[in-house]
Amino acid sequence: MLEALVYALTLALFSFVILATARMRHDMMLLSCIPPTFMAIVMGFIMALYSADQFGWALVVLAVTLPGPIAWRLSRRYSPRDLLITIYLAWAAGLVSALAAFAFPDPV
Repeated sequence: MLEALVYALTLALFSFVILATARMRHDMMLLSCIPPTFMAIVMGFIMALYSADQFGWALVVLAVTLPGPIAWRLSRRYSPRDLLITIYLAWAAGLVSALAAFAFPDPV
């Protein structure tokens, strides 16, 4: 159960990175979002496939769609600079969470 929560948290953070980047209004800051978005797409895709296989698609769909309204609201409330900071903070938290998720033993 703990493994499913860690994977869901990681997927939600990576989904926030992708969705908040899509709402970025500043052109030059959008270029700064390329590294976190690329890693979030690649790692999130692999983790979503594993999560769907182990815990079911409902968890994956919930974890991926939950950050949507949050990213939309923060992009309207924050300036592009502050949104970039939240994107990088979510990316860093997602990487730490992914490290914890990958530490769980594989099912036999």
